[in-house]
Amino acid sequence: MSDVIVVGAGPAGAMTAKTAAEKGLEVLLLERELEIGVPDKCGEFLPSLEEMRRLTPDVRDLESLFDPPEEFVCNRTKYVRFIFPNEVEISVDFKGVVVERKLLDKHLANEAARAGADVATSTKALDILGNGEGVRARSLDSLREIPSRTVVAADGAYSLIARRAGLPVSRDSLDYGVGFQYEMVNVEHDSDYVDMYLGEDIAPGTYAWIIPKGDDVANVGTGMRIPYKKPGMNVRDYQHNFVENNPRSSAKLRRAKPTAIKAGCIPVGGPLENTSTDRVIAVGDAGGHTISTVGGGIPPGLICGRLAGQALASHILEGGPLREFDKAWRERMGRTLENALRIRKMGDILFRKKKRIDWVSKRGWLNEEMIEKFILCEMDTKMKLVEKTLGLISQR
Repeated sequence: MSDVIVVGAGPAGAMTAKTAAEKGLEVLLLERELEIGVPDKCGEFLPSLEEMRRLTPDVRDLESLFDPPEEFVCNRTKYVRFIFPNEVEISVDFKGVVVERKLLDKHLANEAARAGADVATSTKALDILGNGEGVRARSLDSLREIPSRTVVAADGAYSLIARRAGLPVSRDSLDYGVGFQYEMVNVEHDSDYVDMYLGEDIAPGTYAWIIPKGDDVANVGTGMRIPYKKPGMNVRDYQHNFVENNPRSSAKLRRAKPTAIKAGCIPVGGPLENTSTDRVIAVGDAGGHTISTVGGGIPPGLICGRLAGQALASHILEGGPLREFDKAWRERMGRTLENALRIRKMGDILFRKKKRIDWVSKRGWLNEEMIEKFILCEMDTKMKLVEKTLGLISQR
């Protein structure tokens, strides 16, 4: 019997497995795909270590999490540029790292294996046993029950394992974004800039992006949330319009050719109210540990994965309650994730309609200072005033 079964070998699951194995636990890491990291469903943009220190000031020892091996780094960016539908453009200094996600995921799983975790690919968890006494899983040649003392749900958005464990996974479509992305060549874009395009006609409820991977290669994608889309439109339609018809993006893409297609679902509704039971932990996208403003899941997934591994070790080796995991991540990441959700809800009011963006622009609120706080998930007095004002506008 394993001490821990981790379902899902993405960054959060692999970091949980690695940390728990380093503490001496017997860990089994399950991945439903044939190969870890393939297919990847990610924009592949991460904050630099320097920016992570600003974004998550309560997290310790970031150096061990946010310094990816250079062979996985495609590009290092310097700025994020927001492009609004009223022709306003705002750029802020924000250093980023664009990674090759499939290589990063494989590296993290390898590190978990080196620490002592067993890794089983082509193995899909179908259910949990009892109250978390293992999982029922299907591999290429068998259906079997795998016993374990604890189970970790790291199986992504709308997690099956978290739902089976009775954790409060949201069913509200407002809490999920859908992303559709091409990796493209012949993109005419400054590799120092990550571009984010907002507006109800471009990416309703989210944003569209151009993330340069170096040379002429970039990830070009579009997001949407279903309640905000136009009737009859789907995410592929918005992607087509962004690539072919939007004058401010299509000019950079007139010679571009797609070489890969990626699609996925991103939780943007904030963390689950509870992310643990007596035997089960939900971490990463499965636990709602994403930056709701931009849908970023790798940074909080790595941070919360490490905390999950530590909580599992304390539970198995010392008899501590597994629910200490909730306390741990809230102390380290709670403020950032809560602020991100508040700011996302402000964006729902502000960025959807051009007339509201015009209204805010005329009052001098749409500026570099505000955008930087948006990126860094900061809620100071001025942001709280904007939040209150937008709340009143939404009621009209």
